[in-house]
Amino acid sequence: MDQHLCEIADCLDEVLQLQSRVMDLTEQVSAAAGINPGDRTLRGKVTGLFFGVQAYLEELNRLAKDTA
Repeated sequence: MDQHLCEIADCLDEVLQLQSRVMDLTEQVSAAAGINPGDRTLRGKVTGLFFGVQAYLEELNRLAKDTA
């Protein structure tokens, strides 16, 4: 079970890194397209997308700890 907890922690780290990369890319593409890169709508979409993934991984983490 410890291996599962380590893998979940790794996934959470990777999700945060990917969220940052996607946000940077979103801002770059938006700026190139003439859209305000600080547009809250775009930031909200990226944040919402990754919030679901993080919440799911945190639930897996709780489940893994409960069964350990």
